[in-house]
Amino acid sequence: MLTSKILGGLAIAALSAGIAVTTAANGAAVPSSPAEEAATAGLNQKIADGNAAEEARAKADQDAYERQVKQNQDSYEQQLKQVQAQREQDLKAYEQQIKQQQDAYELQVKQQQDAYQQQLTQFNSAPPPPPAP
Repeated sequence: MLTSKILGGLAIAALSAGIAVTTAANGAAVPSSPAEEAATAGLNQKIADGNAAEEARAKADQDAYERQVKQNQDSYEQQLKQVQAQREQDLKAYEQQIKQQQDAYELQVKQQQDAYQQQLTQFNSAPPPPPAP
């Protein structure tokens, strides 16, 4: 849109310049009337104002785009931090669960060994069975 307005303004300016060159080339040294000069100045001012307004809109659009990109980047980084923190928390919980299971297994093995040792001690200390008749 900015390009089409600028090109339109340039085309009008080029047309005006072309008319002035053609007039000068034909040897007609007809000075521009005050009305023509005023119209040309008004047209040039309108083009300049349009270009400035379009440049301001384009800059505002670019600024809004850059703010949105920054906001999206900040949001992504925040989400990434949350995911990483959750992952670390889950990993710690998993490691704690594994440790509890290992401790429970080791306790069970120890209890079974103690029970076996106790049975073995009782077996060894028991009097021998009477001989069979």
